[in-house]
Amino acid sequence: MAGRRAVFSLTSRLGAAFGTVGSLLASPSSVSFLASNPDAGVVSGSSPASLSWSILSGSHTNNWTLSVQADTSSFTGCPYIPVSAVQVSCSSASVGGTGGTGSCGGSFALGTTAQQVAGGAEADGSNSYLVSASFTLAESWQYVANPSCSINLTYTVNAQ
Repeated sequence: MAGRRAVFSLTSRLGAAFGTVGSLLASPSSVSFLASNPDAGVVSGSSPASLSWSILSGSHTNNWTLSVQADTSSFTGCPYIPVSAVQVSCSSASVGGTGGTGSCGGSFALGTTAQQVAGGAEADGSNSYLVSASFTLAESWQYVANPSCSINLTYTVNAQ
């Protein structure tokens, strides 16, 4: 289908649970997919998402996790495109300070249930955490082009 173009957008919200988590930030706040050739198979997002936050008074004996989930099971404006057509992959996870660790989880299909992107041990004291995640869309002839397709994501940091 020549000239077929669509932009699918992911927007994000951040949440925190358990320990004292501060300064949550997702950048950019939206990731777009330029879907132009269904025979290409996979379309990469416009840029990786950089997720950063701080944990106050952390301890290397405690763990942290970052999870993501979609708010709905399909794209808003395109109910025939399931969010499971989006693959989430972590490319890096880092922790500032002493005693902290970060590691990426495996790739997974996006869903409405929280899934872990990365995790590790907290650093001692108050420190920064950074995770980079990328998104790909399994482009297909079954997904009709519509530039107003979007999904909202919720990222949650658990510090225990």
